[in-house]
Amino acid sequence: MKQVLLAGMLLGLLAAPATAYTTYLKPSEHWPQQAPISVEGSHTNRFFTPEIAVPAQIDITGPDGAPASFDSMAVQGAGTLLQADLFRGGTYRFSTGEQVGAPTTLVGVDGQWRPLAQGETPPEGAPLTTIQTVTLAETYVTRGTATRTVVDTPRGRLAIKPMTHPNQVLAAGGFEVQLLFDGAPIANTAIVLYAEGDADNDIDTFAATDANGVARFSFAAPGRYVIAARHRAPLPAGGAAAIGSYTTTLTFEALAALPQEFRVGSEAEDERPRRRRFRE
Repeated sequence: MKQVLLAGMLLGLLAAPATAYTTYLKPSEHWPQQAPISVEGSHTNRFFTPEIAVPAQIDITGPDGAPASFDSMAVQGAGTLLQADLFRGGTYRFSTGEQVGAPTTLVGVDGQWRPLAQGETPPEGAPLTTIQTVTLAETYVTRGTATRTVVDTPRGRLAIKPMTHPNQVLAAGGFEVQLLFDGAPIANTAIVLYAEGDADNDIDTFAATDANGVARFSFAAPGRYVIAARHRAPLPAGGAAAIGSYTTTLTFEALAALPQEFRVGSEAEDERPRRRRFRE
């Protein structure tokens, strides 16, 4: 019974909202008319105020599902800025990929879990476990006509799969997403909704997933939003920690009206020699 109780408390601890920072990606535009675009990546306590830059490892998946190129990417102050030219039409995904934190040892004392201090000897018989954060931040950008190839190809163990196209979200119509872990729907889980300016520990606005892992959001007004899902699960055997504390975010814009789609042809700039690199 004591072991079961401690396990339950551990899950409760790991289910709590992040007390440090939450990661986001924010594009300059979600539906740009022109090819150049920039994307900011940062960890924050308040959206969208950059506080700690994400690693310069943001990648792009093009409308055809293949890695796409970028012009430059560098840490600039509290944010990482990626700049790219979206010469071809369709929907692109920008992603940090799964970013893994340092392992932390937890000790159970008096029915509570807490981090074990460096050099500390745990009380005799106290249970120990290790956790590791795994964060993933994504956003989508459409140029010309919205496509679904990258939208329908989730990434990461904890994936937010948009059912509504993420660049066609109407504030009056809402947004529907499916939450997946290792490809399987997660039921009865809260996905938190943050508006611009919200603190990341404000979890009052959320939608719960149904039996199929689907959650539906409504909006008081148009604007840029973030949804954040959190989940705890065992890490693969042989890893640096026993339990993964997963957080996945998706940044999008709820629109007053859908923008007019347009055809993006084979632009002359698309054929010129490129200096930009490809992410593997």
